[in-house]
Amino acid sequence: MNLKILKIIIAGMAICIAFLSYKFYEVNNDLKDYKKYYKELSIMYLNEVIEAPKLEVPSSEDMKVSTIDFESNVLQFSDLDNNIFTIQDFKGKNLFINYWATWCNPCLAEMPYMAELYENYKGQDDLIFLYLSREKLDTIKNYIPKDESLQNLPIYKIVTDDEFFATSGIPTTFIINSKGEVVVKDVGSAFWNDESVFKFLDQLIQENEV
Repeated sequence: MNLKILKIIIAGMAICIAFLSYKFYEVNNDLKDYKKYYKELSIMYLNEVIEAPKLEVPSSEDMKVSTIDFESNVLQFSDLDNNIFTIQDFKGKNLFINYWATWCNPCLAEMPYMAELYENYKGQDDLIFLYLSREKLDTIKNYIPKDESLQNLPIYKIVTDDEFFATSGIPTTFIINSKGEVVVKDVGSAFWNDESVFKFLDQLIQENEV
């Protein structure tokens, strides 16, 4: 093949590759913008329909075992500095445990209300808040700066999960009394800054003080 023709073919291929790369970059950016827009729209809609949690004890169908066995439960989680904790570390405390994820729009929709709730109780020794995600630690840490409400919450990454906390979806919130009994299991977004939640948690704390 003539060398000149070969150079023209190679140059043409290079131009095609450059063009396709540019179009891919353009489409990829459009997709990112669409995903961001969809997330914002979804959260906005959820905030319009969100309601206070029912604060009900889970049924036997929903949780066959509703009391934590602190001796055998294997739930382990780390804070953002990679310090490891276990559920045994909080035996005898009232626990507010929320399962969430950065990709979960319903989870993110309720987080501003979670932040307001936590702000009201964060100095209370008898009530521990744990916000748990199964995602990679870097994924969680990289996302937190994008959401102001998350910056004010005690966020943890699950290291070893336990089937006791099995759930059909997220967000799921467990409220557990100082005896290890699940007194609330709530699946889905909820308005956690409701007066009914404050009264419920205040009662739990008072029972600890008796």
